[in-house]
Amino acid sequence: MVTQAQIAKKLGVSRQLVTFALSGHPHVAKESRERILAAAEEMGYRPNPHARALRRKSTGIIALWIPDQISTHYSHVSRALGRLIKQAGQELIISEVGESDMKEIWSNVPVDGIIAVDASEAVQQELESLVRKSTPVVSIGAYSSLKTDHVQIDFLKGTRQAMTHLIESGYKRIAHASFVQEDSPPAVRRLGYLNAMQEAGLEPEFIYYPLSEQQRSITRQLIQDYATEQDLPDAIFCHSDDVALGIYRGLCDMKIPVPSQVALVGCDGITDTEYLEVPLTTLVQPVTEMCRTAWRFLQQRLENPSLPLQQSVLDTQLAIRESTIRTA
Repeated sequence: MVTQAQIAKKLGVSRQLVTFALSGHPHVAKESRERILAAAEEMGYRPNPHARALRRKSTGIIALWIPDQISTHYSHVSRALGRLIKQAGQELIISEVGESDMKEIWSNVPVDGIIAVDASEAVQQELESLVRKSTPVVSIGAYSSLKTDHVQIDFLKGTRQAMTHLIESGYKRIAHASFVQEDSPPAVRRLGYLNAMQEAGLEPEFIYYPLSEQQRSITRQLIQDYATEQDLPDAIFCHSDDVALGIYRGLCDMKIPVPSQVALVGCDGITDTEYLEVPLTTLVQPVTEMCRTAWRFLQQRLENPSLPLQQSVLDTQLAIRESTIRTA
């Protein structure tokens, strides 16, 4: 690997002059700069980003922590943030962060700041620990740490809107398709569903599925198995759009019409839900606004570490489509 010292030796100039020329220092004479740049190119010099980061105390790298790479929603968040950060001349690295490997990930990759989506309770604790060590952190999504800068998506309110729409449309037996078990910390979608069913005097019903990279195919088969064991509910409120799409396809396989026999509601607002024979009703997350706000919070925190806590709460939007509209 060619070093600045080798360039200086070849040209018979000081290493400091080479450093100034390669970093664009304004007080280097044009002739000297051109000569040094030409030599650097000829010798195959490449700057060391880690050394530069140590000098500048900045890496130009932002970390995005996601719970998994299963959800199409997280792919959308990654793309939206990636575009914003690239426009700012920086790089985004994406890591699937679970409770067991989060410390290893953040300690081995030097970054300027961290944006974490839907952080679990354990991940939130780690984020809060990093903030105490002066690492800039923004927590975003349905689950976020209120002790760090955060952009919270109000899914409790959104779930109430979705459930109110189903109940007022006349659906009585409404199931919730979820991976969140009874003994798990209550996810906001599950909690909102339970509250709405209790207030309406209806019996909760759960269709559980495992998280998997084959989420759509698993839930496609799951709903068919469910139908052979018992009658299908009037409506299903799904934890995610990926699950809603899988269940929709499973119902189509059985020639069960949506919504006349089973109504469907998804969550996230991915574009796939619009391109079906029966477009799906869904809770649309404000991904663009969430990412813009998170990036602004992080930039402001990097510029001024002593800022007070930055926080924002964003609403979901219920997109009502044919999958829940009764025709008779």
